[in-house]
Amino acid sequence: MKSFLNNDFLSAVKKADSFLLCTHISPDGDAIGSTLALGLLLESIGKKVTIACSDPVPYRLHFLSDWEWFVRPEDLTGLKFDAAIAVDAADEGRMGPCAYHYNRMPVRMQIDHHGTNPLYAMYNEVDEKAAAAGCIVWRFAKAMEIGITPQIAQSLYTAISSDTGNFCFENTNAECFECMTDLMNSGLRINDTARPLHLIREVPHVKLLGRALDSLRFIADGRIACMCLRKRDYLECDAGNEHSDKIVNYAMDLPGVEMCYLADETEKGSKFSLRAQPPRNVSVIAQKFGGGGHVLAAGCRTTMAIDEAMLEMEQAMLEQLEE
Repeated sequence: MKSFLNNDFLSAVKKADSFLLCTHISPDGDAIGSTLALGLLLESIGKKVTIACSDPVPYRLHFLSDWEWFVRPEDLTGLKFDAAIAVDAADEGRMGPCAYHYNRMPVRMQIDHHGTNPLYAMYNEVDEKAAAAGCIVWRFAKAMEIGITPQIAQSLYTAISSDTGNFCFENTNAECFECMTDLMNSGLRINDTARPLHLIREVPHVKLLGRALDSLRFIADGRIACMCLRKRDYLECDAGNEHSDKIVNYAMDLPGVEMCYLADETEKGSKFSLRAQPPRNVSVIAQKFGGGGHVLAAGCRTTMAIDEAMLEMEQAMLEQLEE
């Protein structure tokens, strides 16, 4: 485990009295869980905390007791804080409109685990070997000697289990289980969190999954799997962006597939969720389209129409197969 002993980072936290916490657009379980846990930890040592995200908290994460703590960027107008901490945001652009308010603060910090992170803050705690941002927040609690409550444990479990595929992905490491031991000893009621997080599915999600599977096709002798969702699919399924979460994994779990994508048609073009099996690297592909992420899980957006964008994406994946 990487020791969370960046004294400059810890000193900056101790000196500040008020914090703005921001996470990335289209937030997932790690983004929401890590940010909530960090907010609760800071509050427990007497800090004033405001938490913001440019997009709403997905409905499937509303089981978290503090999800309503999040405010939108427009609610931050005129507010001042001693410091701002970005959580799980691989670059400043990933914060969306929240980035403007983040950059207004006199002290800017970040906690992240993406290998593509350019270290954009004044104080950076970035470790690509961490399975989730939640692991780094847990290290922060240990370094600051802050007790973990059942409430904090639930948020950290949400963060870590989300980014490890419920401890199935290759990024799952020994630290994850060290964290889990601590969270269970801190009073985590795992069934109250695991069931809504990993088992319960909303009807719009199931309908969207059917549309995505109907679009499934293969190239490169089945080594690349492709799926897409168009605007009409979301409309006809009464679904929002959050309802496509994890759908891409269905293609990745098929025998023989080395890389896959889920393409989403958007108002301004298209976006992609990318997945891979070793030794493939989809973060490199995402960067070609202005995105980023992890070696085996990444994403990007483009202004290209979805059909054109899918052709470009497939060509990029084919080129990597040839390397």
